[in-house]
Amino acid sequence: MAHLNSILAFESRFGPQSNLIDITAFVQSANNQTPFQVGEVDHGIIQECSVDDLKYSLEDVLNNPRLAAHVLKNHELTVNAIHESADTSGKRKRRRMNLPEPILEHPEVTALQRKLDAVKLKSWPYLLGSAAFLRGPRFTDLNPFTEPKLSLSSSAAAVSSNREAVLTVTVFHRLPYRLTAAARSSQHAALSSQSLGDLVNCIPCVSNEMPEETYKGDEFAGYDLNTTHENPGAVVLIEGVLYGDGQGEQDYANKVLKQLEELPIDQLDPLAKSPTSLNSTPLSSLSLKLNKPYWFLHRGNCEHFLVFDQIRMLHQTDPKEGYPLTLQITPPQLDLCRGCSRVPAVWSIVGDMRLGESPCPLCHPCWTMMGIPKDEQAMQGILAVPLPKHVAGWRS
Repeated sequence: MAHLNSILAFESRFGPQSNLIDITAFVQSANNQTPFQVGEVDHGIIQECSVDDLKYSLEDVLNNPRLAAHVLKNHELTVNAIHESADTSGKRKRRRMNLPEPILEHPEVTALQRKLDAVKLKSWPYLLGSAAFLRGPRFTDLNPFTEPKLSLSSSAAAVSSNREAVLTVTVFHRLPYRLTAAARSSQHAALSSQSLGDLVNCIPCVSNEMPEETYKGDEFAGYDLNTTHENPGAVVLIEGVLYGDGQGEQDYANKVLKQLEELPIDQLDPLAKSPTSLNSTPLSSLSLKLNKPYWFLHRGNCEHFLVFDQIRMLHQTDPKEGYPLTLQITPPQLDLCRGCSRVPAVWSIVGDMRLGESPCPLCHPCWTMMGIPKDEQAMQGILAVPLPKHVAGWRS
């Protein structure tokens, strides 16, 4: 709740926003249109607009390891040269490896390069001024999935009718080192007949994997790696309406409204609580804007932003089951062990004076070799917290 006022700061990073879209009206309007029939299209137009010749040429190059390596290396060198020429920081630059001399290249590579050099389009080569429009690859561009991941939960839905819509949603999270910036964490596709709860429940998050604390009487005994907290609570804010988890007085929507009562009235527009909970609110009942970030809070203080990228009707090539689909997941960044600096840490050691920091991430072999202090007084206050294994929602 401390960052609820900063939602407007994120809106400048997305957009432009669309007009308000009533999903039910959209589906009804699309179903009233005349269905598209491929056989009714002029085949001459299809042939004229075909790009099969370009497709086959590209496939021939990429399927040849020697040609593909040359093209990729040439592209990387060109982009690096453009960035280095535009860099005025004066920092010492690492020497780049150049391409071999043409006379030393394989005849296939030489023939391909001559063909590329013969392209007469002025926009074909990269110019030095292109640096303003190029960026390096980002971590959030990675995707471990080669095809959509089907949902395996009990609430997974199958397509019952082709006359419903598919909503594509991208999930963002705050950067820990810059709270006013956001990075993409995953992307999903849900059916309009599914609930808002079905959508948020499929979002992978490290907060969902926090182990549950165990106690012996009133004394803390450690963590249970096999269970997580039940009824964690969640709330989504869409167009001034709070959709809570339906847990009565403990509903997160009620907690948000209670927190807002303690803030100045002129800080935020008035919010209202939806009469339906997340799990009883169909996506088709919503009215929302594309490219606008909607606030999502769960697990106490874990914040995300949901951005609806696309609303479209089902296509015959879409999967028939397993919704919500997971289209992309940014691989989680793992902390390396502070002991060996070679493998990811699995323990977070708190309060151990033998280590240089607290908490200190360690791998299992390093923590095992280090051992528990023999001095009972030194052992007091030391806590070994297991780090999330990134299993729920991450693996294909």
